[in-house]
Amino acid sequence: MSLVSPLATYEHPQDALRAALDFIDAGEEVALAIVTATHGGGVRAPGAMMAISKSGGSAGYVSGGCIDADVRLNAIRSLQTGHVQRLRYGSGSPFVDIRLPCGGAIEVLIVPVTNAQTVSMALASLEARRPVSFAVQPSGEIALSEDPDICAAFRIRYRPKLSLRIAGRGSDCLALARLAGASGFNIRLQLPDQDDFNAARSAAIAKVERLTTPSSLPAVDDDPETAFVLMFHDAHWETALLRQALGGPAFYIGAVGSVRTHAARCGLMTAAGVPVADIARIRGPIGLVPSMRDASMLAISVLAEIVDAFHNVESAHV
Repeated sequence: MSLVSPLATYEHPQDALRAALDFIDAGEEVALAIVTATHGGGVRAPGAMMAISKSGGSAGYVSGGCIDADVRLNAIRSLQTGHVQRLRYGSGSPFVDIRLPCGGAIEVLIVPVTNAQTVSMALASLEARRPVSFAVQPSGEIALSEDPDICAAFRIRYRPKLSLRIAGRGSDCLALARLAGASGFNIRLQLPDQDDFNAARSAAIAKVERLTTPSSLPAVDDDPETAFVLMFHDAHWETALLRQALGGPAFYIGAVGSVRTHAARCGLMTAAGVPVADIARIRGPIGLVPSMRDASMLAISVLAEIVDAFHNVESAHV
């Protein structure tokens, strides 16, 4: 049995789809297990996905560990028979020996992948930061479409991963980048100092770039799933970076500093001609837990606030 490394993060459908293609490239047959409904609780939301190979390899999870092993076994059976399976665990389930501690129920659809190109196209869309819609037909065929005329056993629209762009210097931004990267988010770290740049490279942060001057900022590609965090304590950087972020669709824009610092920052933005409505988009002080003074604790606090804001945006899209 070939399991994907437990050190990797496979929480977003993009990760499960990537693993599915890796299995296929290795000559394996693969099935997708997708949560279609939860009742009375459940660790994962509808749309959560696992990729399971015929040899038993897997990536992703659909529960807190209470049903994943059984889902894997059923996926292997589906690959052996070529048939789609609809499973229900918990309340109302025929699997009386599998109990859900939450007391609810989880419904899972297992679909053998018959068209690798569909998986590849879905993955390409998410990696290009474009939403993708799944319409799983009763036959198990997956259509990447929102067409209501398609007869579908299950429909879901997947949004791209949360992306975090951080601009700053020192331990605070490095700690936030490490924590967010370990959580599986896309990271773009922008630093003016060579020592910080070297430290970020040593920490294996994937996308790191140098800032040279406030008047020559790198072009950015923020989208509606992007959070921007300013972690400078230098006013001459702040206005330029915040104006750039405010020109895009980021769902979260925040800056470190005290209440007094943020008031002064807003004053400088006003003096620079930034509209009041735009300035109101800037969060400050940032962090779900106020007044954190250690880099690691500040990172946890800020990331918690970002995740809370992202969850609210996701809820608005449902």
